Amino acid sequence: MSGNSFGSRWIVGVATAAGLALGGASVAKAQEGEWYVGANMPLMFIDDTDSVSTGSFQQTQMGPQGLVQHEVSYSATVRTEHDTGFKLGAVLGHHLDSNLRVEGEIFFARAKVSKLTHSSITVPARSFTLQDELAIPVSGSADQFGALVNVWYDFDTGDNWTPYIGGGLGLIRVDRGGLSYETGAVAQAVATALAQQEGAPPGFEPPIPEVPELSGSDTALAYQIGAGVGYALSDTATLQIGYRLQMVDGLSFSGANDVATVGSDTNLRIHFLEIGVRQLF
Repeated sequence: MSGNSFGSRWIVGVATAAGLALGGASVAKAQEGEWYVGANMPLMFIDDTDSVSTGSFQQTQMGPQGLVQHEVSYSATVRTEHDTGFKLGAVLGHHLDSNLRVEGEIFFARAKVSKLTHSSITVPARSFTLQDELAIPVSGSADQFGALVNVWYDFDTGDNWTPYIGGGLGLIRVDRGGLSYETGAVAQAVATALAQQEGAPPGFEPPIPEVPELSGSDTALAYQIGAGVGYALSDTATLQIGYRLQMVDGLSFSGANDVATVGSDTNLRIHFLEIGVRQLF
């Protein structure tokens, strides 16, 4: 993941600041019953994702009784790497008693896909596995649209600094429609390897066709945990910096063309380093 070392140092710094603030904690400044709006603009770091891609296609071969069509399957491990991305979020929240805040959050996020790699490409019908990593030319970005409900606990310190901790649950839609990649790269790599392995017999036919592009989007359950510290700019405005770890489980993408189908299941693990502002009203 790009920026992991920077992110780790930043997180340690935030945690240290929160710990120092907690050391002088005192009676909370009550804000029960008050509403607020907020906005945040974090940097986004997506961990490298490993997914299993599987597919099948109809292949026609000459048999004793003439042309015979049968189904051939293949599978591969796919690693996706992202550049540092960004997020734009907005919240509407309400202060409860006991220093709790409940808020609804909506956001848009985007990260460029920097690398797409296939490995362990397997065609069982030919007893073939290509272990070497195959880099697929790729360009474009993946987008996220999310809606979550968050609960935060504020550690009031009696001064302008207020550490907080909490988490949330919701839905995120991941849209990969902006990606462009070479769909024939896997078939070509397998064909080349098999041709070398089998001596390129007469009438050699690539064992798999061009892999279809995956569908553009899917929606899955997401949850997050986070911590940070707020600083009171005034009686009604608060600046906050923090860290969030977000998980998106069970994303599924599929695709098809005239002769083949393909599917891929994956999870996302995302880190956000955010700066934002909250305004009471």
